[in-house]
Amino acid sequence: MTSEHVHFQDSTLQAALFETMILAAAADGRVDIVEVEEIYRQAFARPEFHGIHADDLKKAIEHAARRVAEAHSLEHILPSIADRLPDKASRELAFGLAASVVVADGKTPPAELNILKALQEMFDLSEETVARLFEAAQAHGPFPPTKDK
Repeated sequence: MTSEHVHFQDSTLQAALFETMILAAAADGRVDIVEVEEIYRQAFARPEFHGIHADDLKKAIEHAARRVAEAHSLEHILPSIADRLPDKASRELAFGLAASVVVADGKTPPAELNILKALQEMFDLSEETVARLFEAAQAHGPFPPTKDK
């Protein structure tokens, strides 16, 4: 293994970001292929995921999907996600990534909007911040990097 090979770790910011995207994708009871493609697109585009080996990327997404599936309720998983997002920038990024997954298929059913509202509340995001991030997601625009990347 080289130093460029980054192993996925459950307790990381990466895991929380993946779980947030999976949670958004699965909110309406099914995960469309376009939502999965958006998760991969974001993983390849975001500096927070750079260096993850391709095999580890697939495992990371599968691991996040298992964690979300095993959660008994939003009240069970959201605090765990929030705990691994160390600052406002990472929480805004997580919300933006979730919004990008929600809008990927061109549909926004109430269940998906409810997930975004729950994330907004858990992450203590203002209406203005949410509107800005949602607009960026709809425009496939970039989200600002978290400060450590």
